[in-house]
Amino acid sequence: MKSKEIKIAITAIIAVVIVYLGIIFMKGLKLFSSDNIYYVEMSNVGGLSKAGEVIANGMNVGVVKDIVYDGSRQIATVSIELNEGFSLPRNSHATTVKDMLGAPKMNIILGENPRDLLTKGDTIPGEGGGDLMSSINDMVPQLKALMPKLDSILSAVNTLTNDPALSASIQNMEYISTSLKSTSDDVGRLMRNDVPQLMTHANTICSNLEATTEQLRQIDLVGMAGDAHATLQNASQAVSELQLFTNQLTNQNSSLGKLMNDPSMYNHLDSTMNNASKLLEDLRLHPARYVHFSVFGKKEKK
Repeated sequence: MKSKEIKIAITAIIAVVIVYLGIIFMKGLKLFSSDNIYYVEMSNVGGLSKAGEVIANGMNVGVVKDIVYDGSRQIATVSIELNEGFSLPRNSHATTVKDMLGAPKMNIILGENPRDLLTKGDTIPGEGGGDLMSSINDMVPQLKALMPKLDSILSAVNTLTNDPALSASIQNMEYISTSLKSTSDDVGRLMRNDVPQLMTHANTICSNLEATTEQLRQIDLVGMAGDAHATLQNASQAVSELQLFTNQLTNQNSSLGKLMNDPSMYNHLDSTMNNASKLLEDLRLHPARYVHFSVFGKKEKK
């Protein structure tokens, strides 16, 4: 039931808007004001009212914006707003006329010289009286052109109200409304439950960071830097000593250099090792040559 009422309401609103726009279109009213305004002074406005049509040579050229009556002069000043790009020639004047239905309009009789134009905001003379019956032949084409437009507007309203897309759009609006309500509920639960927990965790993290910062502040960074400097100096001294030792090894005039680079020393050591190896091998094969012992002891010579 609720969905049906919403459909009816939206359809009624759309119909009112279309009818309103159709009336504006038929009356020649403007949605946005311009500054192409002139004034007409008349002693008799002939029933003319605001939003009345302004015509020239049988064509709609503007609307009546306002009517102000000056009692001291017994003159009515009519403000007319003309279409953009339409200007009044000098020596133009205005009269009020009525159409077949009796609606008053302002008819502008244009000046003879179309190049000699008035300035916006100028005033032209006007007079009341007259009707459009004398110019009925000029109005008939407009009436004929108006009827198809009115029929098109009514057809458009009928098509719009019977269009399945309108029903689908209303259903989509209802679905979107339900989704928005669900989203709002989720956001509310998030604000009530999750956000306070996140704030608690954030406060705990901030407290831990503060404690860590205090501990870092208490560290003797100057002493650590001094120890690191001393360690670097010791490492530098060790590298220097290692470099000195390397230089001694590569220097052929030094003892280590001679030991490492003199081939005769290597040959002597190799020869000595070979002789020692032969001696040990001979000792193993002929121990009696080197060791003399007796179970009963050595006999004394007489």
